Amino acid sequence: MSDAPAPPAVLASMRASIDAVDHALVELLARRRALVADLFAEKVRHGLPLLDPGREAQLLADRRAFAEERGVPPALVDRVMRALLDASHEDAENLAREAPPG
Repeated sequence: MSDAPAPPAVLASMRASIDAVDHALVELLARRRALVADLFAEKVRHGLPLLDPGREAQLLADRRAFAEERGVPPALVDRVMRALLDASHEDAENLAREAPPG
């Protein structure tokens, strides 16, 4: 058992606020994934390629600029966005494997 004093109530409140933001981020990730799935379904329906490298490059540049305007390190946002794009790429690969030939 530790003899360290319990953290002040303000810390618990701040941590609860951070937890709420984290949960909101997860909700936003779920919404984004659902939108990407809908986008891929439309692209399949119209015979379009699932991935668009030009659009991805534009998206990354836009998100870095948006981050910088808000005082968020652009490199951090770049890493997050690349992780999201990597997940979308995996989803596209899985969809391509599941698609019937022809």
